[in-house]
Amino acid sequence: MKTTHLAASALFISAVTAAGAHAAMTGVTSTNYSVTDGARRYSVMDVYVDFTGAYDKLVNFYGTTGSTSMVVTSINGIPNNGSSLVAGNGAGFAQAAGTSWMPASGAAGNAWDSFVTIGARTQDAAAGIAADNYFTNATTVGADTIAGGSTALGAYEGAGWYTNLPSGNHVYAGTYADKRIMLGRFSVETTNLSATDVLTLQFKGNVTIRVDGASPGAGTVSQPSFNQTFTYGFVPAPGVVAILGLTGLVGSRRR
Repeated sequence: MKTTHLAASALFISAVTAAGAHAAMTGVTSTNYSVTDGARRYSVMDVYVDFTGAYDKLVNFYGTTGSTSMVVTSINGIPNNGSSLVAGNGAGFAQAAGTSWMPASGAAGNAWDSFVTIGARTQDAAAGIAADNYFTNATTVGADTIAGGSTALGAYEGAGWYTNLPSGNHVYAGTYADKRIMLGRFSVETTNLSATDVLTLQFKGNVTIRVDGASPGAGTVSQPSFNQTFTYGFVPAPGVVAILGLTGLVGSRRR
């Protein structure tokens, strides 16, 4: 399995500042890289909430009726539906055999397997992650979407997840040298995509954070919302590049 690091996305959210949240949360960003596994290629997007304080804390990601959550792919401008159980645009998230969105220790060594988390960056360390009631396919093996649901009154919430261990080290920014708390790994197979395809991830929702604390458990609680779009980078398979080159050659000959 080969990993190629692509340019990291560094997109910051104005919603945090506009809502008056503390500066200790600086944004929601991502790191994108390519993984080759045999004949298959994947583009992987790791999404983080970025902090500045050692005791800044993150406990969940969720949607509300007023600010729904959405974790969907879009390819060439065609998005998935946030409530769909199947990736109708053909750009589904990649799951390793036998796994779901919940962390699975058996997939810890798989660099492209998609999973959700609060902090822990490897699946064997992501204990205590649970889905809220609106994450309708959280435990579905092989799920290629993050499907959100509605309340009993029909109001759409979207999917969410949280940690059952809110006092564990994995929820504190200071556990990580870069003070980034991971929200999930979202991988898409790009084996058959061409260099002209544009693949993105829309990541929208809310998080509950505790910031500016001088000790564990201290600080101010806030619940900022954000709406980010990250663009996947990927290296097309050699055969796809060759076909594109041949197409260009034929076109030039016809002229």
